[in-house]
Amino acid sequence: MPVKKLFNRYKDHKINTSTLSEIGKEYSNDVATFYFLHRLYNDSINKYCQDTYRQGLANKDETIYSALEGYHIVFVPGLAYKEDTTTGANFSRQRKLFDHYNISNELIETEEWGLSEHNANIIADRLKSINGKYKKIMVVSASKGGLETALALDGVEEHEISSVKSWVSVGGILRGSPIADTYLKAPKCWMAGVVLWTKGKHLSLVEDLSYKRRTSKAQTLRFPGHIKIIHYVGTPLATKISKEIKGRYCSMARFGPNDGLTPIADEITEQGFVVSELGLDHYYRDNRIDKKTLALAHVAVTLEEQ
Repeated sequence: MPVKKLFNRYKDHKINTSTLSEIGKEYSNDVATFYFLHRLYNDSINKYCQDTYRQGLANKDETIYSALEGYHIVFVPGLAYKEDTTTGANFSRQRKLFDHYNISNELIETEEWGLSEHNANIIADRLKSINGKYKKIMVVSASKGGLETALALDGVEEHEISSVKSWVSVGGILRGSPIADTYLKAPKCWMAGVVLWTKGKHLSLVEDLSYKRRTSKAQTLRFPGHIKIIHYVGTPLATKISKEIKGRYCSMARFGPNDGLTPIADEITEQGFVVSELGLDHYYRDNRIDKKTLALAHVAVTLEEQ
């Protein structure tokens, strides 16, 4: 079937894991990835976000920093952000850049091995405490921090965080990971339990990221209507998967395109807009990741001004 006919056949389907999985099984996950990107770009606001992002990458840093004046950037880190600083989950590089240009920012120190609901309470309490102190707040989260931010925003009233204007979710594991579910069954659960025990942790950490559990919970999440949400999604191609994530990617192939940790369609919400990056996986290893983070922030600012 020609690509055009394929896309027309699925043009009215929801952009979700079920649709991408169906296309992936009938054709290939790479075809499903291109369908995903095509559908996103055909939406006028997503197109605007993607084009603004590309423009931001071409702009001088000073132009973006100027647009961020008056904002307070709140970073929400990912899993093990203190123990393993090589992943970038602590946003240290981005924060140094913002400090250099005198852009107000902070890192919410969640518990790096904490359960999502517990960390969500930490995030919600912090956002409520600084509401009003700053006129414009932008929240930027990474990976598991995205799930925690989603839970935090779902649990607050709009007036409690009226200063929060936007949320940028980078590779957000909003519905957990199918990988976690495989470690909740024997014999892998025994191995996971032993490894976590040696670190002083409990299997509840794996249960916390259960895809089955989080997918069900995600159906009920609601976010304050005034917040602009932007999802930054890496979309690797099956033919160019890195050795580091190949095993995990293949184990989740039945779910359709994924980034090595979660299906790509599960990183987005109905209320959010999407900026995609073809070729990147969940680790977002890119020499220009600092610049790209700035470009994403610029997208959030321009959306808020619309």
